Amino acid sequence: MVKIVYQCLLLSLLSAVCSAVPAGARSVPVHLSGSACRGMGRALLRNVSDALEIDQLFRGLNCTEQSPELRTSTSTLSACTPQNSICFKVTDFTFDQDECLQSVLEDLRYYWAMFKSYRDPDRILEHSVLRSIENLMQSCFSATLLDGGQVQISVNNENSFERRLKLCKVLKGFQIRTITINRVLNHIVSSSQT
Repeated sequence: MVKIVYQCLLLSLLSAVCSAVPAGARSVPVHLSGSACRGMGRALLRNVSDALEIDQLFRGLNCTEQSPELRTSTSTLSACTPQNSICFKVTDFTFDQDECLQSVLEDLRYYWAMFKSYRDPDRILEHSVLRSIENLMQSCFSATLLDGGQVQISVNNENSFERRLKLCKVLKGFQIRTITINRVLNHIVSSSQT
C-alpha cells in the first residue's frame, strides 16, 4: 500500500513538473456555451470517421492499415484527465476545466489549419471535417479560428502519395483526439446540468 501511495505521489509530482507553464502564460478562460455541444462533438467524430472511409481522399492507399499520427505537443490528455484517476478509485472527477478547454480549443485550431493546408480539389474535407470543426468552435466555445492567433502549419512539397499518407495518419490521429474531446464535452455538459 505504501508503495502504491509513493508511486502515485511521484506520478503527481512528475505530472505537475511536466505540465508547468510560465507565470502569466495562461490564456483567458474558455467556457462551453450550451448542451448542443454534445451533438456537435458527435457530428465532428462522425464526419472524421466518414472521411476515413472516402477512397477518393486516399487514392490507392489502404488507410485502414496505417497507424495514426498523434499530436504529442498538446496537453489535452493531461489537462483533461481527472486528478488521481490513475492511482485510486475516485468518484470525484475534478480537473482544471479552463486548462482542459483551452487545450481542446488549441487542438481544434491545429487540426483545422492542418486540414485546411491539404490540397483538396474536391473540397471533401472542407464540406465535412473543416465545417464541423468551425461549427464546434463557434457554437460551443464562442471562438473563431482567429481568436488566440493563427496556427502555422508548414506543408512540405511532398509527392502526392506522401501527402495522402500523411492525411490518412493525421485524420486517424484526429479521430482518436475527437473521441477524447467528445468525452470531455459530455462530462462538462453533464456536470453543469446537475
